[in-house]
Amino acid sequence: MKAHLLPALLALLLRLAQAFPDPRPRRKVLDLALGWLCGQNPKTVTSALDWLDQRQEDWSAAYRLLSQDQWERSAFFAPVLAEAFTLSGDAPTPIYAAQDDTLVRKSGRKLPGTSYARDPLSPPFQVNLVWGQRFLQTALLVKPTGLARPWRAIPVAFRHTPPVKPPPRATPEVRAAVKETRKQQNLSVAGAEELQRLRDALDQQPGGSERLLIDAVDGGYANRTFLRRLPARTVVVARLRKNAKLRAYLPPDQRHGARKYGPDQPTPEEFLRDETIPWQTLSVFVAGQLRTLQYKVIDGLCWPRGTQDRPLRLILIKAAGYRLRKGSKLLYRQPAFLLATSTTVEVAHLIEAYLGRWEVEVSFRDEKTILGVGQAQVRAPQAVARAPAFLVAIDAALLLVSLRVLDDQRTEAFEPLPAWRREPPLRPSLRDLITLLRKEADDYLPHGRLPLAA
Repeated sequence: MKAHLLPALLALLLRLAQAFPDPRPRRKVLDLALGWLCGQNPKTVTSALDWLDQRQEDWSAAYRLLSQDQWERSAFFAPVLAEAFTLSGDAPTPIYAAQDDTLVRKSGRKLPGTSYARDPLSPPFQVNLVWGQRFLQTALLVKPTGLARPWRAIPVAFRHTPPVKPPPRATPEVRAAVKETRKQQNLSVAGAEELQRLRDALDQQPGGSERLLIDAVDGGYANRTFLRRLPARTVVVARLRKNAKLRAYLPPDQRHGARKYGPDQPTPEEFLRDETIPWQTLSVFVAGQLRTLQYKVIDGLCWPRGTQDRPLRLILIKAAGYRLRKGSKLLYRQPAFLLATSTTVEVAHLIEAYLGRWEVEVSFRDEKTILGVGQAQVRAPQAVARAPAFLVAIDAALLLVSLRVLDDQRTEAFEPLPAWRREPPLRPSLRDLITLLRKEADDYLPHGRLPLAA
């Protein structure tokens, strides 16, 4: 069975290349994109040129593509967003999205946009610092047809978010000004800006303005900076602290003077232990199979420190506490406390959005370990931010082609599974897709040469 990934991928990459106003570097976009995907590790510009058999040719054009050519990151991702939108179902089904940030480790101390950051893999009793770059990813969550199918996170934005640092030997006045600037240029502000751009881009799609957008984020974005800047027709589902101080929602006609809230309410953890609130069940596909979740819903709440007097919905999910096999480690032992900025959206949509958010973490793992985000040895300020975004965009294009051509299933076109694999995977991995793409590229493009793009 022939998959024909390569022709569909080249067609989509050609649409991405239209982000370059100058037609001359557009062919280089196809060359570099395919070479970066099919090249060997480490994923650098050199490995891409080596796969293209351009070792003895001028290599400066590939670097100028990232550092000097005029193109916008949002325009480069625009065809990916439009294609992902067509796979997100029809109205009245909401559009699911997810946002999260990641740290790309670097070694160069003088690279633009690098700084010390907390290592997310450090143990809870010792916070470690690592040198690297911080990126914010926004992705649309697409689910293939069928009930027992996992989500796919299709990145539609990958923004470099370096911290604002004072210059060396700065005066106290300059340091104070930098401190104020940091309040306007942090991850929460960047997340709100990217969410507004996503909403605006969806409104430009056919029928997009009629679709509700549900954005799932982790607890790092459950703050007033992010939650008070939500665009219209957008609902956010975020993880909430178990000891958050909540108040009852007070309708506007019952507010007198400075009174905006009702009486104090129990914390999310106290609501979880309240036996008078009944448990409800929902069948969802998570962790490889259909499972039944137990949850509670509490409406009519406010969070003054986060969203002020906006009515909220609190969703409490009971810890699943299951084992993958007999005698293995007990997983999912902690309950989940979710905050939703709408009390009218179906609870099933909100829970599915948050469960699908995990695919962003899977996307980060693939981007760093397989795709090689952050491995390109570039030092120009524009290239430092553009090279990872370029890689993530072509990764999103490959995932979209997999959804279109293969319906995100591992067909006979792929290599046979190793003997130790007892159960077939639910979908092809990024490594499977790249291996199949290399095979097709060798057959379709003799000597590793690419055809001239229009």
